[in-house]
Amino acid sequence: MKTKTNFNIKRVLALSLASIFLLTATLSMTAIAADDTVIIPYGDSGYKYKIVDSDEAGNFANPDFDDSVFSSGVAGFGSIYSGCVLTDEQYVKTEWPVNSYIAVRKEFNLPAGTSDLKVHVAIDNDVEVFVNGVDVSNGMQTHDGCPSWDSFVFDVDDSILNEGTNLIAIRGKDRGTASFLDIKVTADVPNTEEIPEFPTIALPIAAIIGLAFIFKRE
Repeated sequence: MKTKTNFNIKRVLALSLASIFLLTATLSMTAIAADDTVIIPYGDSGYKYKIVDSDEAGNFANPDFDDSVFSSGVAGFGSIYSGCVLTDEQYVKTEWPVNSYIAVRKEFNLPAGTSDLKVHVAIDNDVEVFVNGVDVSNGMQTHDGCPSWDSFVFDVDDSILNEGTNLIAIRGKDRGTASFLDIKVTADVPNTEEIPEFPTIALPIAAIIGLAFIFKRE
């Protein structure tokens, strides 16, 4: 009886260890299946923009808006001002006059399964952000003082995102002295190339089946 009891204990331990190994492998695959990826970096190009007055071009955030009269620009948008770090010529690539509004648009692509998208904003002074026509900033957000990276970080609901082409639109407002606008977009993007292939996944499963077969024979 003691021998049989010890045998059962060993079998349970062996199967438990194999199960833990399988669970660990599965969790590892899940962890590497999505990466926090920079979709649009600070200082990126490919923007369409227009200097506007107040609510001019009010529907510019709609994906089907005709922006053919907009100019092409590189971020950041702003004015050179020695009193702030980001308003240096190193970061200001496209002129945005003080005491004015700017409307900015940029398309970007996402693969299926992208989630947890965030829009990071450096702004002087105020900003409103739209993704695919949806206001993700909850209206115009006020910012005083010098601009800085990640002055605002806006979360974007997964239901707003499209597989393929998406649009981000930003309305900036400057209230004098210096102006600046730049964004960064990040998201969890599936990375199927890093998911282990079948032999790697099958190994722990085969180990469990083999152990169960051996214990059954014994």
